[in-house]
Amino acid sequence: MASQDTKPFSTDKVSPASSNIEPAETGHVSNTRSRYRFNLAVRQEESSFAATKNASNADFDPIPPSKRTWNWGAYVAYWMADAWAVSNWEVASSMIAVGLDWRMAIGACVLGNTIMGLVITINGRMGATLHTPFPVLARMPFGYYFSYFVVLSRCVLAIVWLGVQTTTGGQCMEVLLTCIWPSFAHIHNTIPDGEGIKTGGMIAFLLYFLLQIPFLCIPYTKVQYFFAFKSVIAPIVFLAVFGDTLRRAGGTIAGSSVVTGGPKAFGSALTWAFFANLNGVLGNYATLGLNIADFSRYANKPSAQNVQAIVIPIIFTIVGLLGIFTAAAAETAYGTVEWNPITIIGYWEKSGTHGGRAAAAFAAIGLIIVTLGINISANSISAANDLMSFYPKYINIRRGQLLAAFIGSWAFVPWKILASAAKFLAFLGGYTIFLGPMTSILITDYYIVRRTNVSVPDMYNFHGMYRYSPKFASNWRAVLAFFIGCVPPLPGFVNNIVVAGKQTTGVSIGGQHLFAIGYIYSFAAAGLFYWGFNRFFPHLESKMDHPDTGEDIIAANDAKNVSMRRASYAEHKPSIVTRAFEV
Repeated sequence: MASQDTKPFSTDKVSPASSNIEPAETGHVSNTRSRYRFNLAVRQEESSFAATKNASNADFDPIPPSKRTWNWGAYVAYWMADAWAVSNWEVASSMIAVGLDWRMAIGACVLGNTIMGLVITINGRMGATLHTPFPVLARMPFGYYFSYFVVLSRCVLAIVWLGVQTTTGGQCMEVLLTCIWPSFAHIHNTIPDGEGIKTGGMIAFLLYFLLQIPFLCIPYTKVQYFFAFKSVIAPIVFLAVFGDTLRRAGGTIAGSSVVTGGPKAFGSALTWAFFANLNGVLGNYATLGLNIADFSRYANKPSAQNVQAIVIPIIFTIVGLLGIFTAAAAETAYGTVEWNPITIIGYWEKSGTHGGRAAAAFAAIGLIIVTLGINISANSISAANDLMSFYPKYINIRRGQLLAAFIGSWAFVPWKILASAAKFLAFLGGYTIFLGPMTSILITDYYIVRRTNVSVPDMYNFHGMYRYSPKFASNWRAVLAFFIGCVPPLPGFVNNIVVAGKQTTGVSIGGQHLFAIGYIYSFAAAGLFYWGFNRFFPHLESKMDHPDTGEDIIAANDAKNVSMRRASYAEHKPSIVTRAFEV
């Protein structure tokens, strides 16, 4: 690990932040009584590199050795938990609708997920080495102030999708309640038409939201066990949907138009349709491509997260294939090409048999677990880290997750987004033109410009080397490269939103095509220009000849905290529930 190589360079240049660090007398392992006392300000660590309590907290600091609990199996479970989702099951539906055949759709999935797997693994190496969250790493290339814009851009997206996934979980809860009490389907509706939800759906949404709360409180040092549980449950549910649909279709999908039909577009139209859908696959996880450090920071060693490069394309391709084959079988079994597994489970419940209702109930429970896992793995922890960066004195990961859940589930009224807001969904889908440049600049800065020689203490010091400008505290090289990456595809982005609303624009075919490869273009352009700006206009004040991770301070304080925690447990043994939810 890089931090192990920092000590021999005692005479070389060191960061100004690390040379002035002294552990603050602000953090210690509290006694049993104070552990249950609520404080508005969250717990601080002695090892914090931040100069004030307003700048960091125990969750925002680099993860100490005792809490680096994720091995390679945890990352396999993480992506198993994330891949087995309704959205990934349906990913090929839009591709086939715009003219691709199923083979080209799978090809786009394989290529897109392979590229994104590499991006995630390369970017994740930063978090696995430095053990800092994405909002802190963003300060390195962007500077302190502009990094807040980058973090806010990611935060809003995570919160919105958290609400959308909560709505999907509410739909699963509605199926479950209807299976248990069939009369629930006929509950009197008191919500006005046009709101996108009925009384029964709102009750199910509320129950799912309340069910979600304790799962959001699972600490990051233990949440990988829930991912492992979901990685077993999810395949069982989706394979059951596929197997039963195939059985009802007579054991074959040969007669379905999904697999027998060829491409509906030809020539250049087919080529651009392929690239547009490839771009969609890349955009599907462009968010995690940017902030994967929020999870890779928990790695017990830097190489633990490398397995993502292999597991992402394999798992996502399997899920996409099963979605295609199930939709094909549904055409024979139910008379329609049905992509949504929740709808198929609803058919089981409507069969009227006790077996059908029981099967639907168990499947609904499984899908509820699936959506819980997705909201934790892809949305809530990421949003919590982002919110924490704005108010670290008062927001830790747990508070951030709960706050994001309330905002995403209620303030954004996600049921209306799913029901009617085609333009807003197009906006979310095209948002990748902003995420691509951010990801590329972060990777280019760490690996190429700085050659991994960075200072973690300076990332927490607002007057450190990454301030760049005394007045603006931003790196003009990163700002300019960001806009070079995202502005050219912007007309096509606007066109995509307008077309989703069934209107037209005057954007040229070239502008539309550039947006079709928006993530690829914005990623490549921003990275190239950022490298060029640093090549010809370097910021020498932030150049280092070795990494400074502050690992010795973190490890020493962690050993002290672990010892005190064990002594506290010996004196007052906590309950099983307390230990389960304690970080």
